[in-house]
Amino acid sequence: MPAAASLLLLLAILWWPLVLPLAPSHLQSPPSFITLNGSRLNHLLLDTHSGHVYVGAVNVLYHLSPDLQLLSWGKTGPKLDSPDCLPPIDPTDCTQAETTDNTNKLLLLEENKGKDPLSLIVCGTVLQGICEKRSLENVSQVLYKTDNPVDTQYVAANNPRVSTVGVVVEQKGVLLMLVGRGYTSKGPGGIPPITMRRLNAVARHSAPAFSHEELGKLVVGSYSEYNNHFVKAFHHNSYVYFVFSRRDVWGKREYRTYVSRLCAGDPNFYSYVEVPLSCVGGYNLAQAAALGYHREQPTLFVAMGQVSTPTPTDRTALCVYKLEELDKALHGAQLLCYTQEGKDASNKEKAYIEYEVSSSCLKLPQDSLNEYPCGGEHTPSPIASAIALEATPAFTWTPPITAVTTATEVGHTIVLLGDKNGRLHKVFLHANGTGTKYDTVEVDAESPINADLLLDSAKQNVYVLTERKVTKLCVAQCDKHLDCHSCLSNRDPYCGWCSLEGRYLSSPDCCYTPLPALSTLPSHQAAPLSREEQTQVSFTVLQLPVLSKDESLSCAFGSLAAQAAVVMENRITCQSPAPEQLPPSPPGNDHVSVPMALRFGDVTISHTNITFYDCKAVGRLNATSPCMACVSSMWPCHWCVKDELCTHAKSCPRQHIIYNSRVSIPPPGLYHLLTANQDHYRQSTGSRPLKVKIKEYYYTWRSSEQSLPHGPDSCPCVWALQSSPLVPVGFDSELSLQGKNLDIFEVMLICCLSFHLIHLQLYDCSVGQSDCSQCRAVAANYGCVWCADETPGCVYNQSCTTGTVDTCPPPLITEVEPLTGPLEGGILLTIQGSNLGQSFQDIQAGVTVAGVTCRPLPEAYRISTSIVCELQASANVTAGPVVITVRGSEKRESQQTFSYQNPQLSRIVPEKGPLAGGTMLTVHGSQLLTGQRTEQSMSDTRLICRTSHSNQTGRMSVKVVFGKAERILDSVLFSYMEDPVITDATPTESFYGYVCSGLIIHTKNLFNYPQVVRVSFFEKCSRRCSSAYVSFCLQIQELCTNVTSERMICKSPMVEPKSRIVRVWFEMDNVHIDFHTVKNKPFMYHPNPDLFQLNSESRGTPIRFKPGGVLAVEGKGLTLAMSRDEVVAWLGDKECDVKTLDNTHLYCEPPEKLPLALDDSDLPRLKVLMGSLAFDLGPVQYDNDLHSPVPLAAQIGLAAGAAVVVLIVLVIILMYRRKSKQALRDYKKVLVQLETLEINVGDQCRKEFTDLMTEMMDLSSDVGGPGIPFLDYRTYAERVFFPGQKGAPLSQNLDLPDSRRQTVEQGLGQLNNLLNNRLFLIRFIHTLEVQQSFSQRDRGYVASLLTMALHDKLEYFTDVMKTLLGDLVQQYVAKNPKLMLRRTETVVEKMLTNWMSICLYSFLKVAGEPLYKLYRAIKYQVDKGPVDAVTGKAKRTLNDSHLLREDIEYCSVTLTVLVKSGVEVQPCPVKVLDTDTITQVKDKILDQIYKGAAFSQRPAADSLDLEWRSGQAGHLTLSDDDVTAIVQGRWKRINTLQHYKVPDGATVALIPRSQSSLGVNQFYQTGEKTPMLEGEEEEGLRLWHLVKPSEDPEIPKHRKSSMRERERAKAIPEIYLTRLLSMKGTLQKFVDDVFVAILSTKRPPPIAVRFFFDFLDDMAEKHGIDDPETVHIWKTNSLPLRFWVNILKNPQFVFDVQVTDSVDAVLSVIAQTFIDSCTTSEHKVGRDSPVNKLLYAREIPRYKQLVERYYSDIHNAVSGCYQEMNSTLTELSGMNSLVALHELYKYINKYYDQIIMSLEEDAAGQKMQLAYRLQQVAALVENKVTDL
Repeated sequence: MPAAASLLLLLAILWWPLVLPLAPSHLQSPPSFITLNGSRLNHLLLDTHSGHVYVGAVNVLYHLSPDLQLLSWGKTGPKLDSPDCLPPIDPTDCTQAETTDNTNKLLLLEENKGKDPLSLIVCGTVLQGICEKRSLENVSQVLYKTDNPVDTQYVAANNPRVSTVGVVVEQKGVLLMLVGRGYTSKGPGGIPPITMRRLNAVARHSAPAFSHEELGKLVVGSYSEYNNHFVKAFHHNSYVYFVFSRRDVWGKREYRTYVSRLCAGDPNFYSYVEVPLSCVGGYNLAQAAALGYHREQPTLFVAMGQVSTPTPTDRTALCVYKLEELDKALHGAQLLCYTQEGKDASNKEKAYIEYEVSSSCLKLPQDSLNEYPCGGEHTPSPIASAIALEATPAFTWTPPITAVTTATEVGHTIVLLGDKNGRLHKVFLHANGTGTKYDTVEVDAESPINADLLLDSAKQNVYVLTERKVTKLCVAQCDKHLDCHSCLSNRDPYCGWCSLEGRYLSSPDCCYTPLPALSTLPSHQAAPLSREEQTQVSFTVLQLPVLSKDESLSCAFGSLAAQAAVVMENRITCQSPAPEQLPPSPPGNDHVSVPMALRFGDVTISHTNITFYDCKAVGRLNATSPCMACVSSMWPCHWCVKDELCTHAKSCPRQHIIYNSRVSIPPPGLYHLLTANQDHYRQSTGSRPLKVKIKEYYYTWRSSEQSLPHGPDSCPCVWALQSSPLVPVGFDSELSLQGKNLDIFEVMLICCLSFHLIHLQLYDCSVGQSDCSQCRAVAANYGCVWCADETPGCVYNQSCTTGTVDTCPPPLITEVEPLTGPLEGGILLTIQGSNLGQSFQDIQAGVTVAGVTCRPLPEAYRISTSIVCELQASANVTAGPVVITVRGSEKRESQQTFSYQNPQLSRIVPEKGPLAGGTMLTVHGSQLLTGQRTEQSMSDTRLICRTSHSNQTGRMSVKVVFGKAERILDSVLFSYMEDPVITDATPTESFYGYVCSGLIIHTKNLFNYPQVVRVSFFEKCSRRCSSAYVSFCLQIQELCTNVTSERMICKSPMVEPKSRIVRVWFEMDNVHIDFHTVKNKPFMYHPNPDLFQLNSESRGTPIRFKPGGVLAVEGKGLTLAMSRDEVVAWLGDKECDVKTLDNTHLYCEPPEKLPLALDDSDLPRLKVLMGSLAFDLGPVQYDNDLHSPVPLAAQIGLAAGAAVVVLIVLVIILMYRRKSKQALRDYKKVLVQLETLEINVGDQCRKEFTDLMTEMMDLSSDVGGPGIPFLDYRTYAERVFFPGQKGAPLSQNLDLPDSRRQTVEQGLGQLNNLLNNRLFLIRFIHTLEVQQSFSQRDRGYVASLLTMALHDKLEYFTDVMKTLLGDLVQQYVAKNPKLMLRRTETVVEKMLTNWMSICLYSFLKVAGEPLYKLYRAIKYQVDKGPVDAVTGKAKRTLNDSHLLREDIEYCSVTLTVLVKSGVEVQPCPVKVLDTDTITQVKDKILDQIYKGAAFSQRPAADSLDLEWRSGQAGHLTLSDDDVTAIVQGRWKRINTLQHYKVPDGATVALIPRSQSSLGVNQFYQTGEKTPMLEGEEEEGLRLWHLVKPSEDPEIPKHRKSSMRERERAKAIPEIYLTRLLSMKGTLQKFVDDVFVAILSTKRPPPIAVRFFFDFLDDMAEKHGIDDPETVHIWKTNSLPLRFWVNILKNPQFVFDVQVTDSVDAVLSVIAQTFIDSCTTSEHKVGRDSPVNKLLYAREIPRYKQLVERYYSDIHNAVSGCYQEMNSTLTELSGMNSLVALHELYKYINKYYDQIIMSLEEDAAGQKMQLAYRLQQVAALVENKVTDL
């Protein structure tokens, strides 16, 4: 221990500076503790025996003394852990394990009642929440821990956000711990929410410490559904209570708070019962709770929040529940469930069995609860009350309350509440249950207060825990109240006021009366004081305590030292402070308020405020009229006129005082004020004096009460100006003013002016008047003249001594522009100079230009300096100066010469341009700068302008305007042409560092002027600058070359790698064409290619080459954006002909002879040019070995062989000529047949086209119909999960005998818990898949059963599916990743199909309308043509294998069907065909009558007979087969309307079929309507309808045609393929609508699709798959091919409809088209391609673009957290799974031994006892004998 002691001493020294004060500085601050490493504090524990405090934090435990001194500490983490793995953690087995913080979840004392505690129980989040025991003296010492825990020892939640509570109880001398913990999705499943655990291992039991084995636990059917959030656990009397919140599973699924109770000595939890709590105002979620006492009764205090979700709102309430009432509610629920089956007298359910366990309320004897107060094996449990215990909020508060505890003082209840903002509130709880907050202490502004709010054993101090520190506060903080008022107004039950000492009320030293107070002072004593003098201040104090001789009072003004007060009875007198001691007045104020306190020692008895005013400040604050402000002030201030002083004194040093208007003064007698006109002078601020003449008025003061001067009317003032306000600068001026009361001034004049009344204007004549004309133009009242002295200038007239000038000098012209103008005039000429007149009239008619008058503009004239005139027309081309004549002066000419010119136009370039405009047009001619300012860089023979937009094409003349002159070029016209159109652009790709030399653009309407055609690239670059990314945009342009009307070549510029090209467009004048609009795809840049050296092993060493061969160069990325024709290879000075180029190799053929080297070396080097990229690949050395000559024997052999070949060729030619003559004869014979065939095909096409146009008009009005009959979700799921199966588990019930049902259901419930264990489920699936007898059908069936069983836990189902898919990806990456998900070969692939079907069900409600319309359109079209009832072939179809390739003659018949509607019978017209069978007619009638209704809601055609009615008695029942049926040989034909000769307009009715009615019309199966192709009757006859199956059709007798026509129809049935085109054209719009609805991104894609596509992208990135085609295939196989194709082919999965074989054939073609559209391979078709692929060959590329854009938009969408996905899965969850579990168990039973063996081989499975739990399931489900 000495070493430990020294360590603790060192830590104490290091930590001591971190102990900080919390309270204000004038109080003794309670110490606070802050962790050294910043760990977050979780729990606080107080040992009431020793007073020591224990703190549980993240990774640390702290042991503190009662005054918060550190005694010891110990580490608890971090540790290597993962919530998915079981301890002990082995990194090789648990690869996802990482260093994890250990958050403290439980901190309890192991103590027997009445004895000292034994140890500290500590539980954290790591290692699945196991616990350990530590020493109370040194928390770093571990007394007990387990290194190899079992699953029954997992105590706390392994998630820091999931709550865990606990309480230690004693049962028969044995210490037990009851623990409540929330549900965690990761880790071992099956841990109940409430468990009982031993704290010590018992010798007779094998269970270790902290294990719940053989002890009580709360059995729960669904752990995730009953996710209890525990708030508090406490022990009272003989019961243990838990306070928690969760969703109301059996109600509205809203969050509610519950209190559960069980007997402390109940090891089996038979006594468990819970009741919900309710608090008025919608407070329903507990945030904190505490057990306390109110009015001497145990009471539960709960802080409740207002929520509809697990996150509380800002407002919380304190709700109070008496424990007596709570026990009464719990007892009542038990009693009802024991004796009355949970129902009250009115048979309403008041109590029930909770947690989905197999138990129910019973009718036991009435005394059962008394005999078994803690329940028994025969009593029902767990019990829940349906009636909530109500309470009214005692106190509400914002922000949320996070901690609650209570104390009692003198019978009063005080509730301490901690909130989210780190403040502690003290609330006084009244007897009526309402609370009043009386104090708030800020503990930690940066952290909420922890729920562990603890009082010490004396109940005088409270320990408060926040995230970073522990604080000890005194509950009664009376010493912070320094006066009586604050003490008593706080209403603290702990505090009372001692009048003169401020002690506690209970203090024996307190002997004075409670509360003294200041009285209201009389008005004459309450007057404010002047700060300029000291005076006495008197106060009257009521209830002033009697003082002894040795006691005294003092007065304290502000912060000044206190001075003794004179006390006379209840009147107190104090001396005011000296003026220099008073604080200054605030800025802008003329007074200051100083607090004055009456004190007894240091205790303030009473206080008030004294106002000290400052008269000098009154005058300073009003500088413009200080006299008026002073005498009208609210303070008693007077104005000394001659002293210019505002004072409180009533006399002035120099007399002449004006008194304040508010002060009464005695009348001194009669005063007479004389006035006179006097001149007074005051020195101005300038160098010369300002002479002021003042006119005064006479006033006479008469004798009255206020005869002395007082008030603002007595102040001297000047208010008006009589003389001119113009004051020239620099000499004397005289002003005449008007005022009053000015006689008191003798020498000095002080004016009281208001600036808004009197304004003076100072001016200087020399400013702005630079010449004589400007000076003389100034207004006469300013007196400015032009003075002709040595320096002439404009001055004031009295300043000119040499004499003024009456006439100004002649004008001077300095500049004229422009210097040219047209003969027609009209341009504006600007003339600059001086003395250009004093007014516009002076020059109005005095301007000529080259002898021609120029008309001045008055608005542009500037006096003396500038003239703007409009040039007039001239008859001839002339030149001359500008002449100006100013009125009254001489003429003056300009030095510059102005010229009249005649500009001419000669030609334009170019002569054509686009309608969009923007063409740079150059106009050639002479004197084109006429009327313009001339510059050296401008040419007089050329003008450049840009054309504007035009609305139409055509030739237009060019007009140039020079002023009023217009010059039109008629000889050459400009042509507006159609805007250029780019039809194609290749290639679409380039390298970053490669200038593409072959970007060939195919155009229309392009003009031959290459300088205006550009290709522009708008590039967005992102570069990293220090720690931030800087984004900028750059536009790069390249000129296009070789521009013709149909083609041009543009180079793609080099860009920076990793740049993102935002836009690529072609710019031709104002025509901008984006690249993506040309190719429907953007222009792409790829990384630069790389070519490796020829001799990679030894760089620089030549490679040997044998002439006649090719050079092979290796590289990578060679063909990403490059073709063979663009690559040039040079070997020395000769070209190496490039033969082949692929992505990794380049092959070129060098010349036969060795080329010359381009440098000084001996050998040529191979250089490859790829655009602007050049690669030097090293030298090449030719192998010069000479070939040996051909031997003579070889030459002879070659000659003989050649002769034989020639002979064979001659024989072939002779045989060919003979055969060709025979072929010519056959050709002429066939030609005649083809001519006849061409005529027939033309007739057929015209007929089909006419049908098509008629159908298109009818279809839009009929196809929509009434509402869409969507299937309900249950039926939809059954058809998708179990396609083609009758009696699917969804529609079955568990067929078990009653004696076994309860046991089997219990076993299936345990199986469900096992399936919720991730390890078991994955092991189970993998074990089944390796069994050879486990077929592919079994895999799909098991996947669907698992989907049903886990349907209420779809989030968990999704997680497992992702895990299995991750394993699947890893398998296929090792083989061929492109084959993944192509077929449904594994369980997870079928799980994916079901998952997609579940998640996209709601999306089908949106996208289902186009699909339904497509189905209706197909059915409508198929039914309009004949359909063979036996073969299923139809005239109108898209499937050539189901095409009726016979020209069946038929006609449309309209039947009048009598439909019974109630008691009325209404006729309904129905269109059918005369070739329809009777069953087909009945189906069409039912389709019309029940249009839009669900197929399952209408009667079956087989249950009805068709009756033909003619007249009153003519009733004939029509049937597919009767005695009138036609039999030919061994063929019997099904009866049709044509057979019965039913006419158009006939009346029919559907009647119920009689039981004895039999016929052959039963050859339709139920469900999907599929023809029976094998229908041999008992007589050996075969049925046929329109054509005889599998045999040549017999030509009906009514068709009279020649044998030749029959042979032609038989030989070439392809002539009827035009019917496919007719059908396709009719359905095209509906097919497009379906594809767009599926692949459109205008609406947000389903969240499940985004979720799964992001998962596939992550998988590809994780496994290094950068091939976009592979990821595209994965996405296609997972969504379009796995889900949408299934829906397209089977609309009966979504809608309640019937899909016949002929409709199914059409849907198959559309589905195949959708499949082809999703593939990445190019869709190539040829003559031998299937007809179905040829049919949509043109549309498939467009559909491919839809798919690619759909994938791209989802990939580029912002990926966020998928909380929305989880909430969506939660909403979809819910389905009865007992039947599915029972079916799954059949597979478990079949492979029972293999599954058990697999579970036992897994180490983690052994720890979780999975095999043992499965054996328990087997024992319950089928009484299987196991080795349990």
